[in-house]
Amino acid sequence: MLKKIILVFILFSLPTTVFPHSPLKLANPMDGALLTEAPTEYKMLFKSPAKLIKFEIFQKVQNNNKKSSSLKGLFKKSDGKLIEINYKPSLVLSESHLIKLPKINFGSYEVRWRAMGEDGHVLKGILTFEVKGK
Repeated sequence: MLKKIILVFILFSLPTTVFPHSPLKLANPMDGALLTEAPTEYKMLFKSPAKLIKFEIFQKVQNNNKKSSSLKGLFKKSDGKLIEINYKPSLVLSESHLIKLPKINFGSYEVRWRAMGEDGHVLKGILTFEVKGK
């Protein structure tokens, strides 16, 4: 009986110990957004304070022959052209990060980011958006 109680306690405590990170709560533009105007900034909001240590944006190259998955995308280089931005990694823990973007054109874009949570864990992700015009 005591073993069952301990097992139940462990199972209920797992969600709080397995996920101590600062996952992304919101991005603007949102992942998968179709925009009529090109954004001038990119805003990232985390669930708890994090340092945004890497932010890259690529204009995606149109290639209809390739199939891609978001899981594979986390482990490979982007197939796009790197857009030069004036971004330096943040050494400040903050829930909100605002990145100024240069003038971008119509097309599909991929944002690759990496952050470090308060607990030192590194988080990363890939977000996409498309500027189609009106």
